[in-house]
Amino acid sequence: MHHRSLIAAAALGLALVVPAYADNRNPFTEFDARLEQLLTPQAWLKGMITEADVQLLFAYLKASLLAASQGKELPVPPELNQRAEAIGRELKLQGVLTGLLLLDAFEAAARQAVREALGETPGR
Repeated sequence: MHHRSLIAAAALGLALVVPAYADNRNPFTEFDARLEQLLTPQAWLKGMITEADVQLLFAYLKASLLAASQGKELPVPPELNQRAEAIGRELKLQGVLTGLLLLDAFEAAARQAVREALGETPGR
């Protein structure tokens, strides 16, 4: 039931925002640059994944491939597991922050669309 309410709220938000696009206006103008910057791979990966992480991963993949060729299974090194968990936590946080910024943009656009539909001036 919760998902239906969320979908209904999202549909209402889109219904409020779409008319603003019909006039070729972008209700996200003030957020565009921030969103674009936040969604780039550089923003998501900068300082999160290092060359050492890449080296660790590929060292494991190579060793695992060699072990597999001999019919053996190589356990994942604890250091690789730790880095994967740390990167996962950072990506989760980045996702939450991105989601919050997107919701802020949708809210601003919906508010603007409502103001325009009601013929109100900003701040009322």
